[in-house]
Order: sequence, then structure tokens, then C-alpha cells
Amino acid sequence: MEQHPVPQPITSYEFRLVGDMTLKQFGKLSAGIILALITYAIDPPGLIKWFFILFFALVGIGMAFFPFEGRPVDVWIIAFFKRIYSPTQYIWRPKEKAKDKPLTTSGQKISTPPPPPVSPEPSLSSIAPSPPPTPSPPPTLPPTPTGPQHPPTMTREEARPRVETVLKASPPGPTARIQGRKVEAKFSPQLVVPATPSMPNLIVGFVRNKEQKSIEGAILEIRESSGIPVRAFKTNRLGQFQSATPLPSGSYEIETEKEGYQFDIIKINLDGKILPPIEIVCR
Repeated sequence: MEQHPVPQPITSYEFRLVGDMTLKQFGKLSAGIILALITYAIDPPGLIKWFFILFFALVGIGMAFFPFEGRPVDVWIIAFFKRIYSPTQYIWRPKEKAKDKPLTTSGQKISTPPPPPVSPEPSLSSIAPSPPPTPSPPPTLPPTPTGPQHPPTMTREEARPRVETVLKASPPGPTARIQGRKVEAKFSPQLVVPATPSMPNLIVGFVRNKEQKSIEGAILEIRESSGIPVRAFKTNRLGQFQSATPLPSGSYEIETEKEGYQFDIIKINLDGKILPPIEIVCR
């Protein structure tokens, strides 16, 4: 996983001592060289002396000029020791519940007010018996007819006007969709379409009204013969539509919808040939 970039100081100014070497880098390099000189002055055994001299010198150079993953080496060293000596296991111990003690303020005990006196219960002789409540008469309900109930019957001549009135008054809902008549597709090779089909079973066409004016925003739904939708289009400003991918060979129906217009359902058979443009005209 790629590490998130470490923020770099872009607004603070660092003093340049020599070239691109800052004062902080010079201090880190000097610390490594001083530790190497101290090791040389102590003069330990030969192999150990030169090992520590090279070690301190390389650490000073690394801290000054060679950051690791965007961070200076001294930051990694400090984080390493903090990780070693920091606790890695935390134990939670519940505190003992403090016993109920009276609150004190500056060493003085706060006295709690005594509970209010309880009035003595009245004797049975002082309680006068109250007369029993007078029961209210139950509400009267209309008599429930017995036996099976049947709705009022009417003759066919009496029911026909009511049914016709209800059908005229109630508008057709989503389920009461008026199906248009089904007609064969009308092909017009001279129509202007977005692009001439170059592949078989591509459907392209034009939607207009009886005055030869294009109909914009008409929605076309292509269904299989079983009624399953497979494509849906929407005409552009010029009333044109075109499918992007070819359809499998078979029988299909094209249903067009636009508010204020009525269209017939177009029947079309695809047999693997390039189709000319289809012209759809409203009724």
C-alpha cells in the first residue's frame, strides 16, 4: 500500500549555510563527526575503534542528507526508541465504589434535613361511609337483525346506467392503459437520420405528426413479441432516434408515447439485414 505523503514545510524559511545545506543539516553532520572524533580520541581496540568511527560518521551524513521515506533519519531513530519503551499493554482496573458519606465543606459536616412528619392515619370511626354510586343505565343499542344479510338486488336494466356513469366519471388509471392498434413498419430510405446503419438489425428512424413536423422528446419502447422490453429511445430536436447496438433477429414491437399525441404500435421483423429508416407518424 502506498504511504501517504509526509507534509513538507513550504512556508518556513531555513538558513542556507553552504549551497543547499541548511544550518540544521550542518548541526547533524557535525554531531556525527564529533562522535567519531571522540571515539578516535578514546582509542579503543583497533577493530572496534574504526567500526564506531565509520558508524557515527555515516549516521551523521544520513541524518543530514539522506531522508528515508520523506522523514529524516533522526526522526526514525527517536520513533524507534519511543516505540520500544512505550507500553504496549494497557490494563483496565475498575475503581472501588465510594461509600455513601455525608458531604463536607472545609471539614464541616453538612446536616441533612429531617424527613417531614407523617400525619397519623384517621381512625375507622371518623370516616363516614359514603353512599354507593348510582349505576347509570346501559346505552340502548338498535336491534340487531338476525339471519343472513344480503345486499339489495337490482335488475340488469337498473344497474346498467350506474355502471356507465362510473366508467365515464373515473379516468383510466395506470393499469387501464389504452392499447393502440398494431401496424407493420413503414420504411423510408429518403429520410434524414443521424447516421446510416452500417450493421444489421440496427433500428433508426424519424417521428413526426400529420403536418410533417418533427416531434421532439417522444419516448420509444421496443419490446419482444412476448412483451419484454429490450430497448428504449428518446427522439432528439429533429425527431430522430437510433439504436447504438444491434438486436437479435426476431419479431419486435415499437410503442411510441408523447403527451398530446397517439401512435400505433409498429411491428417489425429483424432477420439479420441492414434496415432502412423507419417513419412513425401520429394518428
